[in-house]
Amino acid sequence: MSDRRSDNKHRSSRHREHSSTNKVLRTLTFVLTPFLVLFVVCGIFLLALIKPLSTAKPYLDMVFDGSSVQTSGDSQVNIYHADDVDLNIKEIDVQSEKDSDDDYKHYIIYPYYGDRYGTLNIENAGMTDIPVYCGTRSDVLERGAGWYNGSVFIGKVGNVVIAGHNHTYFFLLPQVKKGDIVTLETDYCKLTYVVTETVIFKETDLTYIRPTEGKDRLTLYTCWNNGRLGMSTQRLGVLCDLTKREWKKVEVEK
Repeated sequence: MSDRRSDNKHRSSRHREHSSTNKVLRTLTFVLTPFLVLFVVCGIFLLALIKPLSTAKPYLDMVFDGSSVQTSGDSQVNIYHADDVDLNIKEIDVQSEKDSDDDYKHYIIYPYYGDRYGTLNIENAGMTDIPVYCGTRSDVLERGAGWYNGSVFIGKVGNVVIAGHNHTYFFLLPQVKKGDIVTLETDYCKLTYVVTETVIFKETDLTYIRPTEGKDRLTLYTCWNNGRLGMSTQRLGVLCDLTKREWKKVEVEK
């Protein structure tokens, strides 16, 4: 009888020890699991940082940049000037061109920074109705392509330069080929170009965005990563020669 009692006590003791061990393990698991999850998440984040931040910057800007201007279709709220500002319309001297209507004068509507300036089309590359804004700041390029305000105004003789992000509006720019037709239209003129050359150049190379004396050219460019997305120190440029300039009638208040 005494042996049986001793055996029962031994079993009870082992059961209590086993239960105590399980309780400790459950407690440790409950306490350590959040730290383990945090460690894994931090590890993934650190691995992501191995890739250059510049590659991810355009996407981070799109998600986290709260300064972007909201637009709806062609309407916009331009943060760079008041809504009630008058249009800046000026007559342009086009002595090299003759009109059938002697009373028809050519005018340019000069944009203010951030204004919707025109529309770009390269149908062979699938680039249709791309909005072009005045300026190349990041908030402007989030809404469309941007006219570089160091180049000539659209319609004037010289080098018109337009930039765009390769992950948004100029995503299909690498598909543009020599001989493709490009149209650039504003409220006061429509320009038709033909693509003559595509080039790869460093961001510090200003050769293709400099003024061209007496020659009408359109230069389109974006970041170039050999077909990958993201920002880089190289640029893809598409050079176009003007084939036709069509002026529109502009109503001028007298």
